[in-house]
Amino acid sequence: MVIPVFKHIALILINPLDYRAYSTVYYKNKGKLMETYFTISCKDGQHIKAVRHTEKATKNGPLVVINSALGVKQEFYFPLAKYLANKGFSVITWDPRGIGLSSQHDVRHDKSRLRDWGQRDLTYLLDYIIERSWTSWQNLTLIGHSAGGHLVGLCPRIKHIKKVILICSGTCYWQLYPLIHQPKMLLAWCIVFPLVYKVLGYLPNKFGIGHDLPKGIVSDWRKWSLNEDYLFSDNTLGEHFYASYSGQLHAVGFSDDTGFSPKKTIADLAKRFPLANKSIKIYKPKELNKNKIGHFGFFKPGNELLWENIIVNKIDRAG
Repeated sequence: MVIPVFKHIALILINPLDYRAYSTVYYKNKGKLMETYFTISCKDGQHIKAVRHTEKATKNGPLVVINSALGVKQEFYFPLAKYLANKGFSVITWDPRGIGLSSQHDVRHDKSRLRDWGQRDLTYLLDYIIERSWTSWQNLTLIGHSAGGHLVGLCPRIKHIKKVILICSGTCYWQLYPLIHQPKMLLAWCIVFPLVYKVLGYLPNKFGIGHDLPKGIVSDWRKWSLNEDYLFSDNTLGEHFYASYSGQLHAVGFSDDTGFSPKKTIADLAKRFPLANKSIKIYKPKELNKNKIGHFGFFKPGNELLWENIIVNKIDRAG
């Protein structure tokens, strides 16, 4: 049952991004946990929908932001968020523009681009969190799944974050994938996807990406994936912050994730953070007493032991 506690509108002007955040908040009681639903309405007209997962008695302190994979709604990460909340962390899940609760009614008219998720949306969200003193930069950890990880270096606020955990996150250059996947990737990038979004104006979820995708998101993804340097060769991006990040970076992958984030793509992304104190670990499912994990299995219920060992043990509870 939704219990409306209050609704308020707050105007915030933060430079240099110069965005306005109008926040509508409501709560859901979940036993000893609380889910706080909030919306950031940005100056460019986009609405970022997010949920804060906490124990009711939790004070502001260690906080984890979970960045979703491309085409994956934030609800997919609720089991992990609830687990971490029960451990005493505050956790933010959110949908970037064009996805889930943050998508527009008509995807054909949605002007969202993949670059916006790192350059704008993540930046807006982090500023919102810090402005409300939900935590400090010192106590904030980013978890990025897939695209939610490889876009973090586009966010100018990453320099303040002491710890980033990447799960199944790598660059997407097609030649870094096993040979068995390369022909279908080239078919998709060079023929199928361009034809579909040119005719329909978007890419339907029936193509295996889990969500209808605006043309601009697919266009960025396609352009980068056909280039050996991925997004790092895109001069239209302006400044990015991978090379200057000097915090802790933990990259985790799984040996049976060959179609989305194989080992070579994870290593390629990690090398873009030359100043980071980093670790890379590719697990075989049998090492973790699992038959398979793949690209999505880590976040599914029943993996509490994995979450404890791979996530909780890497997060500091105090600055």
